[in-house]
Amino acid sequence: MGTKETREHSGTEQAIMEAAEELFLENGYNLTTTTMIAKKAGVTHAMLHYYFRTKEHIFVKVLDKNMEELLASFYPVMRKDAPFWESLETGISTHFDFLMKHPKLPTFLYDTVRFNPELMDSYKGRIRETVSRIVRFHCKLIQEEIDKGRICRIDPLQLVLDIATLNLSAFMMIPVATGMFPEMGSGMAEEILKSRKEEIIALVRARLYGRLEETQHDTKTI
Repeated sequence: MGTKETREHSGTEQAIMEAAEELFLENGYNLTTTTMIAKKAGVTHAMLHYYFRTKEHIFVKVLDKNMEELLASFYPVMRKDAPFWESLETGISTHFDFLMKHPKLPTFLYDTVRFNPELMDSYKGRIRETVSRIVRFHCKLIQEEIDKGRICRIDPLQLVLDIATLNLSAFMMIPVATGMFPEMGSGMAEEILKSRKEEIIALVRARLYGRLEETQHDTKTI
């Protein structure tokens, strides 16, 4: 395949994946058809099947892209030998910012698990691999800081789960809130999310340092 043909092939495949991702996130997996994807991508139905054999194949490729992007966003955090709190705060922000870029992804994955569990069963190994690498890094970071007596004692895994839950719940909640209160609008929702990130960071910091700072203050005043 020549250079021009390679570029055209790559461009067509990318257009199909972008169209599929947008439709999956908007309508869910079941309500999105390959005909809809082909029309949105500007290709024939036959051409779509030439690049991707089935809708499930497109789904897997779209999830692959998102998992690769998530892991890549954490590489600078995991490779940089930064002080503990700087690393953890950056990790919280990195996850939150990824969700800001893909706000519909959590709800889409949740609905897919509920209504198409067989799809996630075939893909869960890939998700587990990506998430495990990120979780292991942060758990090790937290445990080392606990061992040095610099932060309050806490189960590192529980803290990582707290962070993930706080971040994810914000993006699960906003669609419900805007549905119930349409006057919020996208602008207000975005401002709430930005403030939410700062609140989550403050909550985590208080959980790690709050009691220690109180103890240190009480010691100084005696």
